Amino acid sequence: MSGVLITAGHALAAVADVPLGHLPEAVQARAARSERITALTLAAAGAALAAARLVPDGSTGPSPGIGVVLGTAFGCFLSNAAYQQRFAEGGAAAASPRIFAATVSNAAAGELAIAYRLGGPGVTLTAGAASGLAALGHASDLLRAGQADALVAGGVDALGAPLARWLADGGLAVGRPPAEAAVLLVLERPTFARERGAPALAIVLGHATGFEPAPSDADAGDALAGAVTVALEEANVRPADIAVVVSAAPPALSRLETRALATTLEPARPRIISPKDTYGETFGAAGPLGLLTALHEAPSGAPVLVLDVCASGHVAALVARGASS
Repeated sequence: MSGVLITAGHALAAVADVPLGHLPEAVQARAARSERITALTLAAAGAALAAARLVPDGSTGPSPGIGVVLGTAFGCFLSNAAYQQRFAEGGAAAASPRIFAATVSNAAAGELAIAYRLGGPGVTLTAGAASGLAALGHASDLLRAGQADALVAGGVDALGAPLARWLADGGLAVGRPPAEAAVLLVLERPTFARERGAPALAIVLGHATGFEPAPSDADAGDALAGAVTVALEEANVRPADIAVVVSAAPPALSRLETRALATTLEPARPRIISPKDTYGETFGAAGPLGLLTALHEAPSGAPVLVLDVCASGHVAALVARGASS
């Protein structure tokens, strides 16, 4: 499988006020009046596009070769909660048309495409905490199929009181402190990047997703093992070549991940890191954040394996390697 280049990435952790000063004036204005998940998306994507020297000015209309693939576990959760609360308290007269427009899960991706006039594919994926890693894989597939020249891809989830209450009430067993983040990368076809002289940060070599119907069962792990196997085969990478593995299962599902890795990697003994133990459970942003962390930790040019496992049953695996210095 031919690789897809990652030419830039930006991670935005939880902040009281989303930083917008680096964005073009018109994008700042759009972000300032948007819901929080959209503001986070615009802030992270704007920084990634600028770093990749790929900021369309819109002078010739939308850019048909540049698009968006966004992964999110909860998407419009906060917007729906705000809209429903206003309706419940004040009836139809209190319902907000502005908030209503953001009560669909693809609102953030749509706002990003509008703000930067990205006329290529516009995709929003929801696969629990594995959404961001699944988005990177889907973006890679689109680029390899010639459906786009470049894609802003990654994950984002916004936190707020309604979502915190839902999680605390047992809505999803994450096992770590919930955290807010947006992590967006620019993925490109190699020829498109070379035309601009854009340096590569890394190369996506292979990926796969799966679903564990009963993730808490003692013998669970077959779906994750299958995803790892497919990702390694597509990448043409041997288990012994993997330098770093990103562990991502919730603590209650650690047996699932351990079993899957034993099935697919042993007797290899790569270094295992757990970014979620440091950053918390960032849901849709977790996979891309894990990838950036693994690339930073691995020796130059060494392959890394990034996993994500969600209590919902969604699992994903992605193999990449950093560009040699």
